[in-house]
Amino acid sequence: MKQRHFESANKTGKLLAWQLRKKQKQKVISKIKVEDQIIEDPSEVKRKFLQYYENLYKRKEAEDISEMERYLERNGKEDLTDEEKTMLNEPVTTDEVREVIKRMKPGKAPGPDGLSQKYYKALEEQLAPVLCSVINNILQGGEMPDSWREAHITLIPKPDSDTLNISNYRPISLLNNDYKIFTGIMANRFKKYLNRVIHKDQAGFLPGRQIKENVRHVINIIEYLDLKVDTPAALIFIDAEKAFDNVSWEFLIKCMERAGIRGPFLEGIRAIYSNQRAKLIVNGNLTNSFKITKGTRQGCPLSPLLFIMVLEVILNKIRGTSGIRGIKIGKKEYKVKAYADDLVISIEEPLERINVVIGVMEEFGRLSGFKLNKTKTKMLVKNLDEQTKNKIETESGIKITKKVKYLGIWLSTKNINLVEDNYNRTWRECKKDLDSWSRLYLSWEGRMAAIKMNILPKMIFLFQNIPVIRGTTMFKNWQRTLSRFIWQGKRARIKYKLLTDKRDRGGFALPNLQLYYEASCLCWVKEWIVLDNTDLLDLEGFNVRYGWHAYLWQDKAGVHKGFSNHIIRGALLEVWNRCKNLVEKDTPLWLSPIDILAIKKINMEGRRWTYEELLKRSEKGWEIRPYEELKDKLTGWIQYHQIHSLWNEHKKAGMTKNKSQFQLEIIEGKSKLLTKMYNQLLDWDTMDEEVKEVMIKWAIDIGHPIEYEKWKKLWTKDMKFSACVGLRENMEKMMYRWYITPTKLAKMYKTGDKICWRCKKKEGDFFHMWWSCDVVKKFWGSVYDELKKMLKYTFPKKPEAFLLGMVGSEISKEDQTLFQYATVAARLLLAQKWKNPSIPTITDWRTKLIEHIDLAIMTQKIRQQKNTKFIKDWNKFFSYMEMTLGNTKVTVGII
Repeated sequence: MKQRHFESANKTGKLLAWQLRKKQKQKVISKIKVEDQIIEDPSEVKRKFLQYYENLYKRKEAEDISEMERYLERNGKEDLTDEEKTMLNEPVTTDEVREVIKRMKPGKAPGPDGLSQKYYKALEEQLAPVLCSVINNILQGGEMPDSWREAHITLIPKPDSDTLNISNYRPISLLNNDYKIFTGIMANRFKKYLNRVIHKDQAGFLPGRQIKENVRHVINIIEYLDLKVDTPAALIFIDAEKAFDNVSWEFLIKCMERAGIRGPFLEGIRAIYSNQRAKLIVNGNLTNSFKITKGTRQGCPLSPLLFIMVLEVILNKIRGTSGIRGIKIGKKEYKVKAYADDLVISIEEPLERINVVIGVMEEFGRLSGFKLNKTKTKMLVKNLDEQTKNKIETESGIKITKKVKYLGIWLSTKNINLVEDNYNRTWRECKKDLDSWSRLYLSWEGRMAAIKMNILPKMIFLFQNIPVIRGTTMFKNWQRTLSRFIWQGKRARIKYKLLTDKRDRGGFALPNLQLYYEASCLCWVKEWIVLDNTDLLDLEGFNVRYGWHAYLWQDKAGVHKGFSNHIIRGALLEVWNRCKNLVEKDTPLWLSPIDILAIKKINMEGRRWTYEELLKRSEKGWEIRPYEELKDKLTGWIQYHQIHSLWNEHKKAGMTKNKSQFQLEIIEGKSKLLTKMYNQLLDWDTMDEEVKEVMIKWAIDIGHPIEYEKWKKLWTKDMKFSACVGLRENMEKMMYRWYITPTKLAKMYKTGDKICWRCKKKEGDFFHMWWSCDVVKKFWGSVYDELKKMLKYTFPKKPEAFLLGMVGSEISKEDQTLFQYATVAARLLLAQKWKNPSIPTITDWRTKLIEHIDLAIMTQKIRQQKNTKFIKDWNKFFSYMEMTLGNTKVTVGII
C-alpha cells in the first residue's frame, strides 16, 4: 500500500479513481422480484437468474429458413467484391495474431481458463505460431476447441434501473483470450468490408463514425421543423428488447450468405455460432452450465460487427419503403439514423405512417429476433394538435414525450432546452462531486488530476455532441468553480493560465474547458469547409442563402441575419469568428471561391473547387491558372472572371504561402482532431507565458540568467526522475515559489514583520528562506559535503541544482538520478520544518533518502524493470552508507 501511494497518489489512474468513486452499494444481489414476489434466499436467487437466462438464450420456436431467404432476397443484395472475398478468406498469418495480441488491453477480466492478456503478451513469440495454426484449421472446417465455446457471464446492473428486476442486468460474457485473438483477427478483416457496405446512417462500431453525427442530425431536424410549422412530423426513438441477446443465428448466417460471404470466413462464423455454453456468475458463485442457441456475445470483438450487419437489413428496408415518408428537403429524404441498436426514425405525417413503421419493424423482428419494446420506445412530435397526438398514441401503443435521452443527450421538441437539460444538469452533478472530493485528502495536484479524470470527460462528451453555447460567461463561471476547488477556497498561488499550459512548457496540463469547447466547435466547422457531406449540409443549411465559405470568410451572416438564429450554426459561427485570425491569418488554400460566389440551392450540386486547385505558384507567388486549364471545371468565362475578381480581393488582403497547421492537422487530418485542435488553441492562448514571471525572479535571485533550454530540460527530463508524483510536486512548488515567506505574509496582512523565522536577522524573502539564510546554509553545506563523499568527486554548489533540480554536466550522467533524490529529500525536510527555527539533521536526510530508495525498489519491481539501472543509480549510496556505518553491509529492499 505504501508503494502504491508513492507511485500513484494524486495521479491520474486507478488509485485516484477509487478514491473519487462514490460509495457504491455492494455488488451482491441480495434480493430480486419475480411475479410480485420478493426472493432473498441466495440459492433461489441464483436459480431464478439461471432460469431467466436459460429462457432468454433459448430459441423459442422453429425458424422458417425459406421465409428468411425470401425476405433477404427482397431486402438484401450480394455486394462482396472479389478483392474482399480474397481478403476475408485468405489464411491467417502470425503477423495478424501478433498484432491482435499487441493491442489487447491490460486489466480486463480473463475468461473461464483464467489466462490473462499478460500471459499472451509475455509468451507472444511461442504462442503466435500455435494459435495461427489452430485458427487456420478452424477456418478450413476443423473443430473449434471446446474452451472457446464456453463463457462465464457476469451481470452488471443497468444505470438508474430497478435492481430487483432480473431483466435490468446487462450480461457481459467473460471469454477466453485465445478465443478473443481469433475473433479479433476476423473482426479486423470484417471491418474493412463493412466500412464500405454499411450506410453512413449507422454510426456504431466502424472506424471514423461517431455518435455526434446522429445527435447533430436530430438537432438539425428539430430546427427545420421549428420553421416548417405546416409539416407534421415525429421522431421515433426505437428501443429493442435485449437486442444483442435475441439475434437469430440462422438469420445471421443467411445475411452473410446473401451478401456473398462464403468459404473459410463463413466457416469461422458457423464454428462460433454453434454449441455455445455458459455459466452465470451470481454473487461470486457459478451456476450450472446452460446452452445458448441465439444472440451475439457481448464481450466478443466480432459481435457488434455481426449485429450491425444484421441491423443493416432493416435500415435498408426503412430507407426503401415508400410508405415511410421521411423529412424531405428538396430531393433528399431523411428517414433513419442508428448507433448500434439505438435507432431514431424521422417521419412526416406520423398519423398515417406510424403503423407502417411498426409493421416493417415487426416483420423484421419475427425473422431476425429483433423485438420492438413499445413500452420503452418514445416519440417526439412537432406541429401536431393534442387530438392527433392522442390518436397516434392509441393506435401505435408508443408514448409521446416532451423529452427523451438519446445516446446520452437529453433532447426535447425545443432545442433551446439543450443547454439547461444537458450542460446545466451535468455541471450541477459535477459541483456535487467537487464538494464531495473537497473532503478527501488530496494534494492540489490530486485535485487537478480529479478534474482531468472525472470532470473533463463529461464536459467533452457534451462539447462534441451539442456545441450550442453562446458567449463565454458559462466558461468563466466554470473556471471560478474549478479554481475554488483546486485551491480549496484560498487565494490561488499559481495563475490559472499557467496551470493549463503544457507539461513540457512548465505547466500542469489542467484542462481549459473553453478551449476544449472551441476545439470541438472547430471540428464541427470542418464539415462546412470540406463540403463533402452534402446530406448533412443540406439539412443544416436548409435555409441558407449563400455558400458555406461565404459565411466563413466573407461575413455573409451580417447580410443574412437568419443564419445565426439556427442553434448550431450560430454557436459554431461565433466560435469561428473568435478563432478565425488564429487558425488562418491569411487567405487559406482550402477556401473555395466557387462556393463563396454560389447562390445556395436546396440541395448542393457540383464540385466546389478550392484555391489549392485553381491557383499555381510562380516566381511572383500565387496566381490564377489560365482559363484553358480551368475551363473543364467551370461553367464558362463569366464564372472565370468572377473568380479572378474575388482572387484579386483575397490576394490584396494576404494569401498564405503554405498550408496552415489548421489545414494540415484538422482539415486534412483523420484522427485525434479534438486533441490536435485543442493543442493549437492552447499554444496560442499561452503564447505570452512562454517566459514566465517566476523564471525572471529565479534569474534575479541566482544572479545570472538561466537559459530557456535548461528550463525545458527541467520540465521534460529532470522532473521525471521518479515515478512519485509527490516528489515531482516538490520540484514544481519550488519552481513556482509556492511557499509563503515572512515577506509575503507581511504583504498579505500589511504588517511590518518581514524577519526570517530562522536567523531572526534578515528579511525572509523566498531565496533567503531556502538558500542564503545562515541557518539554512549550514544544512545545505552539510548535504553538499555528504554528496561529495557519496559521489567521490567535487562539483560546484549551484543553487539552481540544489533548489530546482537543474542538473548539468557538473554531475556525471550516471549520478544524476541519485543527486535528484538526495536534493529533493533535503527540500522536503526543510519544508516540513518551514516555520520551525531548527533545521533537519543529516541523519534525518539519510533516513528520508532510505525511505525513497526502498519505495523506488518496489516501483521498479512492480514495473518489471531490470535491476541493472537501479544498481547503477544507487550503488554509490550503498557504498556511502557502508562507509558511514563503519563497513556494515547495507541492504535496502530486495534486489
